[in-house]
Amino acid sequence: MGGKIEPYMKSEPIPESQGDVKVVVARSFKEMVMDVKKDVLIEFYAPWCGHCKALAPKYDELGEKLAKEDVVIAKMDATANDVPPLFEVRG
Repeated sequence: MGGKIEPYMKSEPIPESQGDVKVVVARSFKEMVMDVKKDVLIEFYAPWCGHCKALAPKYDELGEKLAKEDVVIAKMDATANDVPPLFEVRG
């Protein structure tokens, strides 16, 4: 195949628009999170997780408060996207 096959990556589609809390998917992870020029706080969540649901309003509020600051507040559905092993996300 000439080295042209890319490894499979589970990823939601890249969002067309973003709010104060940026939605990261596997295909946008490197660009949005691993950029050394950005400070990023990312939440890895599961839509069914009670703790994640309880955090959501406060996390959205944090995104609003820091929207004009030089920091990215982001979240990633860890059940719908491959998470890089570096982050050791567990359920």
